[in-house]
Amino acid sequence: MAFVIFDIDGTILETARVTVPAVQRTMAAYGLPEPDADAICSFFGRPVEDYHAWLKALCPSDKAAEIVAATDRLELDLIGSEGRLYEGMHCALETLRDEGHVLAVCSNAPEDYLCEFLDAHDLRHFFTEIRCRGTRYSGKTEMIAELLTLVEARPAIVVGDRHDDIEAAHANGILAVAAAYGFGNDGEWRDADARIETPASLPVTVDRLISAGR
Repeated sequence: MAFVIFDIDGTILETARVTVPAVQRTMAAYGLPEPDADAICSFFGRPVEDYHAWLKALCPSDKAAEIVAATDRLELDLIGSEGRLYEGMHCALETLRDEGHVLAVCSNAPEDYLCEFLDAHDLRHFFTEIRCRGTRYSGKTEMIAELLTLVEARPAIVVGDRHDDIEAAHANGILAVAAAYGFGNDGEWRDADARIETPASLPVTVDRLISAGR
């Protein structure tokens, strides 16, 4: 039995289907230039305050807070209507759960975003523990450290698409699986203990890491 800790954006959720249109449609509604998708996607997996600071810099100072709030509201609306799990992810979660592994979520997303995502896609029943950064935690290293005190199943494995997922796993002495279908790159995934190209390959990868005694 393993303890598998998931990132959300770029790992479970195809975030580009949600955040990119939320930003572009809101900017257009305010008569502002629409940022390109790559610029928006570069913030996936980063702390939300970095993303908000970038958004504010694109706006007139007297409208910045209003536009950021409008973007966030539209993003929450789109999670359910246009958001999609990566193909094969729901089946992978079912397989891991049915094999007896303990699953958790650890995300830099704000709490309202995380809750809307889990509820809109009916995913709460998969996860024993849920953590989001908010203002309580310094980052994923701290969140994962806390999760490891709550769940005894081992090995513990972090699945994520960005360097902070891999670094946080190794900082806590546990394994990291790079979701290479997400928004990271080869440099960010270099130190991962395993790499998956699709969610469908996750259960067999977890089994392989367990069998190898990693």
